Amino acid sequence: MSGATTVAYLARRAAQKEKVRILYRCALKDILNWAVHRHLFYQDEDLDTVDKMIAAGEATYNKWRHPDPYISEYRILQ
Repeated sequence: MSGATTVAYLARRAAQKEKVRILYRCALKDILNWAVHRHLFYQDEDLDTVDKMIAAGEATYNKWRHPDPYISEYRILQ
């Protein structure tokens, strides 16, 4: 890719990431409109259960992540 193409690509990717972030936040806020009884929506969480869910998520990530990831020069400079 040429320099201009690379800059255009990175700008487009940044715009896409920002749109996804905004969409996600809007969706989280909109969920509250569907929960008439908020006490059902905001239930107390058991901290041990949350720790187990986080550990399970990390284990799944470690199971499926690439064993030899490609590290580009761009990622090194950040």
